[in-house]
Amino acid sequence: MRASTLLPMMAALYGLGLANIFIRSSMGVLAPELAADLSLTPEMLGLIASGFFFSYAVLQIPTGLMLDRFGPRLTVCGLFLFTVAGTFMFALSTSPSMMMLARLMMGAGCAGIFSGAFLVIARFYTPARFTTIGATLNSFAMLGTFMATIPLAYLVTYVGWRDSFLGIGVVMAGIAILAMLTMRDQPPGVDIKTTRERQESLRDVLAGSWAVMKTPGILRITTGGIALSAGNTILGIWGGPYLNDVHGLNETERGGVLIFMACSGVAGHFLYGQASRILNTLKGLVLGGALVIAAIMATLALVPHPSLVTVTILLALLGLACGFPTILLAHGRAMVPDHLIGRGLTTVNTGIMISIALMQIAIGGLIGTVATTSTGGASEAGYRAAFGFISIMALVTVVIYRRVRDCPPR
Repeated sequence: MRASTLLPMMAALYGLGLANIFIRSSMGVLAPELAADLSLTPEMLGLIASGFFFSYAVLQIPTGLMLDRFGPRLTVCGLFLFTVAGTFMFALSTSPSMMMLARLMMGAGCAGIFSGAFLVIARFYTPARFTTIGATLNSFAMLGTFMATIPLAYLVTYVGWRDSFLGIGVVMAGIAILAMLTMRDQPPGVDIKTTRERQESLRDVLAGSWAVMKTPGILRITTGGIALSAGNTILGIWGGPYLNDVHGLNETERGGVLIFMACSGVAGHFLYGQASRILNTLKGLVLGGALVIAAIMATLALVPHPSLVTVTILLALLGLACGFPTILLAHGRAMVPDHLIGRGLTTVNTGIMISIALMQIAIGGLIGTVATTSTGGASEAGYRAAFGFISIMALVTVVIYRRVRDCPPR
C-alpha cells in the first residue's frame, strides 16, 4: 500500500491509542483534587475510575461483532464520538453521578480503538510483523500516561482541572476528525463485500463469537489482565492519592514521580514486542512479567515507610513490567482464524478490562476500609494492604496462565 495513504491512517491510529491511554490514566494525578472538589470517598474514587474499564469491557464483544461485520473505520470512529462527549461532560461534572456517567462514556468510546487498530494491522501488515508493529503502536500510545503526569499537572495548576478537560475535549474532537478522514477497512484491491465476515448472517456472527469463547486457552489468556491491573491501578488512580496521603506531595510533585513510571511504561511496551521476536515466546513473557509485578507490589506492601527514591524506582520498574498487553492480544490473535480476529481480540480485551475494573473497585474498598486516618482519609496501612492484595492476585495470574499453550511468533 502507498505510504501516502498508510502513514496518515497509522498516524490516526497512533493518536487514538494515545488518547485512550491518556483518558484512562488521567485521574491518577488529579484524584486528590477531584476528591476535595466533589467530596469523594476512596470507595467513590475507585468506582468512578473503574467506570471507564467497565463500559470498555461491556462493549468489547459487541465491538468485536461490529468490527468484523462493519469494519474498523465505522466502528472505531463512531464509538469515539462518545469519548469526545464524555470528556466535555467530565469537565462540567458537578456530582459524583455525573462524573461516573462521563467516565462510562469515555470508556465506551474507546472500546474499539485497540481492537480496531490491531485488526487494521492484521489486514495491512504480514503476520510476522503483527507483534512488533502492534507493540510499537502500544508503546507510542503509552505516551498518554506521560501526558497524564507532569504535563497534565502543570496544565491543571495554571487553568484548573475543568478548563483543562474542556481543552482536552477539543483535542479529542480533532483526533476523531483525523480518524474519519484517513482510516480504511481493507488494503487496495480487496473487495470488502466479498470478505467472509461481511457475508455472515446474524446467526453466523453469533456462532463465530461462541467459537472464539470455546477456543481452548482463550479465556485463560484474559487473566493476564489481573496482573496488568497493577499498572493501571497505580498510575491511573491510586498513585496520586498514595503520594499525596503518605508522602505529602502536591500536584506537580506527584506528576514528577509518576512520570518515571509512565516513561518506563513506554519503554516496556516496545521492549516486550522486541523480546517476543528475539525469544520467540508469548507465554514466557507474560509469566515473567507477572512474577516481577508480584515482587514489586510485595516490596511496597512489606517495607514500612519507604523513601521517596525507593518508591520512585519501584514504580518505574512496575511500569516496565506492565508492558505486555500487546503480548496478550497477540496470543489471542494467534489462536483464532482470520475471519474471527476482531472477535478474538475483543474477547481478550473484555477479560483484561473487567479484571482492571474489578481490581480498582477492590483496591478502593481496601484503602477506604482496612485502615484510615483520624480524619477519615486513607492511611499508609490501607495502601500497604492494597499493594499486598495486588501482589497475591498477580501470582494468581501466574498459576492460571501456566496452563495456556504458547504460540511462538516465529
